[in-house]
Amino acid sequence: MQITLSGNQVDIGDRLRSHVEESIINSVNKYFPAPISCSVNFTKEKDDFIAEVTVHPAKNIILKGTGRAGDPYSSFDAANEHIATRLRRHKTKLNDHKGKTGMAEIANEAVFSYDEDAEEVNDDAPLTIAELEANIPVCTVSEAVMYMDLNNESALMF
Repeated sequence: MQITLSGNQVDIGDRLRSHVEESIINSVNKYFPAPISCSVNFTKEKDDFIAEVTVHPAKNIILKGTGRAGDPYSSFDAANEHIATRLRRHKTKLNDHKGKTGMAEIANEAVFSYDEDAEEVNDDAPLTIAELEANIPVCTVSEAVMYMDLNNESALMF
């Protein structure tokens, strides 16, 4: 796993770096065996240190956690605890939904067929400027709510 540390108005020493790397590896590997990356940013505001931790444990999953305290170690520990809680909750939800199958078959039945040979030209239709591909997950309502909560998004198409 690639771990990136940065600091705004904070000097990140070797001891803090080793503490962060060891703690992140322990907490993330507990729930996901092969995490992708992690980013930790320390910021100093007045008398407090703020630690922002962003973990990318698997494809299409990004978790963020923050912690605020009087020293950088305590602020990171609070953020790491927040991340560990979110990882545990996400892993539990994944395990709860693991046995549910058949959703892909239901979704495939609802897809309309498209005939590429038949081209319809409609002069009244608006001009298509760009078409973008989007990853639209096939999931239940509870899984969609879980993804919205994990990514801090207000809407999700599923």
